[in-house]
Amino acid sequence: MSKHRIPNEKWMEFIDEVVTQMLELEFGEYYKNTGFDNVEDKTYTLTDEAQDFFNERYDEVETLLENTLDITNDKPEYYES
Repeated sequence: MSKHRIPNEKWMEFIDEVVTQMLELEFGEYYKNTGFDNVEDKTYTLTDEAQDFFNERYDEVETLLENTLDITNDKPEYYES
């Protein structure tokens, strides 16, 4: 059975939202470095601990989607030749 593919943009947006909610539950409001790295874009960096947590959970959520629900993004890099 082939995996159902969704646009990579939506794939990343979904996983990011789920993992960001997990970050907030784990660290409260203290998962960001103080202030914005780029005030104009309102972007920020995560603390080192939060970044490690984010990376690990991102991989876990992605694996669950792929293995449990047979869903993947439309252009996963490991499928490219």
